[in-house]
Amino acid sequence: MAKHLALITIVCLSFVSCDKSEDVDEQTVLIETLNQELVPLSEDPLLWSDSELTFLDELADRSIVALGEATHGTAEFFQAKHRIFRYLAENHGYKVFAFEADFGESILINEAIQSGNCSAIEELMKSKMHFWTWRTEEVLNLLQWMCQYNLSKSDLDKLQYVGFDCQFNTFHPEMLESYLTSLSPSFLPDAEIALAEAKLTSDEGFDNYTDLQFNEFNHKLFKLRNSMNSHEEELIAQSSQKEYDLNLRILDLISQVSKVRYDQANDVLGGLRDQFMAENTSWFLDYYDEKIVTWAHNGHIANDSHYNGGSSMGYHLRNEHGDNYTTIGFLFSKGTFTAVGHDGQQFTSLETQSIDEEPSINSINYIMSKSEPLVFSIEIQDLQKHNEWNNSIDNLVYFQIGSVFIVRPENHYSTFNSSFFDRIIYIENSTATKLLPF
Repeated sequence: MAKHLALITIVCLSFVSCDKSEDVDEQTVLIETLNQELVPLSEDPLLWSDSELTFLDELADRSIVALGEATHGTAEFFQAKHRIFRYLAENHGYKVFAFEADFGESILINEAIQSGNCSAIEELMKSKMHFWTWRTEEVLNLLQWMCQYNLSKSDLDKLQYVGFDCQFNTFHPEMLESYLTSLSPSFLPDAEIALAEAKLTSDEGFDNYTDLQFNEFNHKLFKLRNSMNSHEEELIAQSSQKEYDLNLRILDLISQVSKVRYDQANDVLGGLRDQFMAENTSWFLDYYDEKIVTWAHNGHIANDSHYNGGSSMGYHLRNEHGDNYTTIGFLFSKGTFTAVGHDGQQFTSLETQSIDEEPSINSINYIMSKSEPLVFSIEIQDLQKHNEWNNSIDNLVYFQIGSVFIVRPENHYSTFNSSFFDRIIYIENSTATKLLPF
């Protein structure tokens, strides 16, 4: 049912004249031009037809298509990304789906997807995945579809599931140690010492490390990388180029995780995590020599030079890849979603949260909630063809949360910027993801 455009009770907005009638006229024009430019979509993302998704065809030559989310717990966002990746895989040859997930855990899950062991995926998700955000029925359905798709494909044509995040060393040290032990290079004893310390710091963190101790540990990793580089031909001859490259990257992940965790232990904000996630995404692009779709929060994929004390992953990727990096952000207005609660100074349980009130009146969410369809896609440049949007868009705010919902929606608005996303998919009503039972 079409949503009404009645705005007679709207108060003065910060981005237009404070004359009430001008406010109404201005927002009415924004809504009317939005309705002219948007691409309507069916309400169930999994039922989006190929004809509804032809707006993706213009992105088909991009090296990286980044898909965001305004919450880590909205089923419709997850289903939409499943459907978009399926469309891009089936119609445009995309083969790699890179998640905001642990690098090492994703190797283990991808092994099942490559081998056709589809029945093992759920248990691997439950036992190996670090983040509750991805341990959901929606992600399980996606990974099982990827596995089923691969059953009829050659190795070169199979879909790959990978993780570019760098917050844990749960699996990396043992993976690299297993590789090196099987080859018995001369530097193995030194490698075992460095990797044993990496295992310990994964369990205990760096809370008790001084700067000197951390630098000494980091130097051991640096020496190990030099050893692998100097023995490259020997290691490749005993394994393969792909195995060597992967394990060298695993060593880089150990270093990345260590630096991120050391900064966290010392309450340092500097954007290292996003920088490393961008580097890992670019590495996957080279490693597979295939186009990539990425899955992460809006904040990470956005082209944002001021994010979490540094710059976003998307900012780094846009700088490196230019227009070959494109972004689709996701927004909503009301409904339920999965998130950790926060009351006062205390975190509460992981549960279904809800928002019933309308979005903030000076938000892009509010304007989009007054559009004709409940679900649609819109290209930001199409909006900016209209003076009203071009003059107003960077003065609007927008709503998004991470894994924690801080009691009230007003705590989660930030300034929108027209450079953040190339396109937005708006879904009026959010439904909470379904967590896998333990």
